[in-house]
Amino acid sequence: MPVVNALAREVVFKIVYYGPGLGGKTSSLQHVHATTKAEHRGKMVSLATPVDRTLYFDFLPIRIPNLKDLTVRLQLFTVPGQVYYNATRKLVLTGADGVVFVADSQKVRMEANLESLRNLHENLEEQGRQLQETPHLLQYNKRDLPELISIEELEQRLNPHAAPSFASVATTGEGVYEALEAITRAVLEDFENRMPEHRDLITGQLTVPEGGLAEALRDANLDDLPPKPKQVLKLDFTAEMPAAVALDTSQTADRGEEAARLVAEPGTRPGVGTPPPDGELPIASLSYAEPTAQGAHESWSEPNAFTMSRLWPLSDREIVRAAEVALARRDWASAVTDSGTLVERTLAAVAQMCGEPVGHSSALYCLILGVDGRKYLEFQRVLSSVKESCVPSEHEALYAYSFALLVRQAQSMLSTG
Repeated sequence: MPVVNALAREVVFKIVYYGPGLGGKTSSLQHVHATTKAEHRGKMVSLATPVDRTLYFDFLPIRIPNLKDLTVRLQLFTVPGQVYYNATRKLVLTGADGVVFVADSQKVRMEANLESLRNLHENLEEQGRQLQETPHLLQYNKRDLPELISIEELEQRLNPHAAPSFASVATTGEGVYEALEAITRAVLEDFENRMPEHRDLITGQLTVPEGGLAEALRDANLDDLPPKPKQVLKLDFTAEMPAAVALDTSQTADRGEEAARLVAEPGTRPGVGTPPPDGELPIASLSYAEPTAQGAHESWSEPNAFTMSRLWPLSDREIVRAAEVALARRDWASAVTDSGTLVERTLAAVAQMCGEPVGHSSALYCLILGVDGRKYLEFQRVLSSVKESCVPSEHEALYAYSFALLVRQAQSMLSTG
């Protein structure tokens, strides 16, 4: 669903680029980022590994030039191409206002296209949605290569709902802006039809600028632009934990023998290993000193008292100590609640780094840190049960605290890289 800020007269739409791995989703966003005027684009976040160019998603917020006195913002995401990361696909797809399905036009990739399209239908259905009722279009990419499937066959096999379609070459930008403009028009029209309570905000104003969206966004002097996008925030997952952030525009490393050696769980060192059971999170065995009658904060200032609070900034350390005291007292509900506060504050710091609000995209900011989506969903389940006055178990309380540690460690490495 779009996010509407009536006071700021701003509407935010989420558009997800879906399709098989290495089909052109990331290249499409890279072209848009590289050719968009600086005042209309935000940072691009790309999580890359030797296994796939985009492990989780690309996040590219774009401001459309003011339409009279209304600002429209687009948040562009891509999903991972590998079925292995389907839990992440589901999270990224949640709340999408529009979908661009990027198909690979090569003959050898037709089955991959069909598999990805079936997966899109299944994931939407799990959310109670249908593709034909969702603004979407198809982008037939790699039209510059030999051994291509004809447009007619692609239409017949991939586009039964007769959605708009565009031939494209993402590496050069051919057709990329045309597809972006079409999906923008579609989500604007859908918004007007489905949100009558905001009709007074948008009536007569949601029109794409004269000359088209491409002309409004695109840099006037494209010849001077570098061939690859600048200021791409890239996280490298070749280390045991999410590695330090570096400004890097290089292509993905070789996917040969190195990829075959990567065997780990999703979110740490993605590769070819078997993922852990849903909800499983390694939990350390912790021992706590009993709190004294002087109170929680004084008790945990004792030099011999075990605490993880030094892993957090000063402003959060009292919350960490409160969670640890709750665990020591076997107050599982308070421990979960305090851990939830820590996670919320950590993700807010990540959102600030990206220049975006955290409220409606906390799961996605968790993914920016490289945390497996299943762990986030299990944490949310535990937190929600406590908010509904259910008493959590010891394991659930330890899980929540361990998850807060995991998120904080990943955020710390991100900010200090």
